[in-house]
Amino acid sequence: MNSRAAVGFSVGSLLAAGGLALAAEACSGGSTTGASGDGRGVGSGTGSGTGTGKQGTGTGAGGTGTGSGTGAAGDAGGFTYDGSCSPDLLKTGLVAMQTGVSVDAFDCEVLAWATKYGEPDPMIFKAIIYVESRFDDTAVACPNDPCGTPTGWTTAESGCFGLMQVVPACDGSDAGLLPNGQPNMTTSDAAAGWAGSIFNPSINIELGISGVAGNRAQVEKQFPGCTTDQYTMMAIGNYNSYGSTKSCTEVNDAYDTPLVMAYQTYAAAAHYPAHSYTP
Repeated sequence: MNSRAAVGFSVGSLLAAGGLALAAEACSGGSTTGASGDGRGVGSGTGSGTGTGKQGTGTGAGGTGTGSGTGAAGDAGGFTYDGSCSPDLLKTGLVAMQTGVSVDAFDCEVLAWATKYGEPDPMIFKAIIYVESRFDDTAVACPNDPCGTPTGWTTAESGCFGLMQVVPACDGSDAGLLPNGQPNMTTSDAAAGWAGSIFNPSINIELGISGVAGNRAQVEKQFPGCTTDQYTMMAIGNYNSYGSTKSCTEVNDAYDTPLVMAYQTYAAAAHYPAHSYTP
């Protein structure tokens, strides 16, 4: 896992819709929306998945391609989900005030990839997307180039991109890359290269969720005996700043706390059985 240097944060930007307001993190330093950190390892492809949660497990075939496929069933705070977004169990009816984008716009991709990678709580990824990009699928940040500039790449290709602010310069996956190995930076969904772009929501969300899943596997080995919810906070903290997790309870509070605030708002709006995260 590559190391990344974290960008500073300020707390206080707002999300509001339907009378709800929420304080959350914003990326400082004048960069485009999106928080950066380190430890966003990725993986892609096909395979089997297993989803576990508070009250049960489920298994099934892994999703493929663009994210329309579904994989293992998981458990979302007491009821199972199988990757389907009909009905959409994550639907909130809210809009991100800063961007005007529906926070439900990418629910199908979140559900499909959370299922494939066996993540127990798909709603948490909507909160990550809020903190990272305010649901702006073309967001660009990380002016510090957290993994440096690979040979042959430009500085502009070495930052954090899209909904989950993934960093191709840190990762070993071919997803979102051109045949020459450099990132596909297509931003228009009408362009020929959009299907393989690092900004394409399905590709971007898969890379982000697989990164969190990889972090979860690591901390489960490093720190045995924690709860599922603790492992979620530990993995997400490392997604922002790799190595920030020190134990079951010593996590990246600066990142996790505002993220949990967004999560709780979304869960309440969707009548979703929220997990009891205590970062």
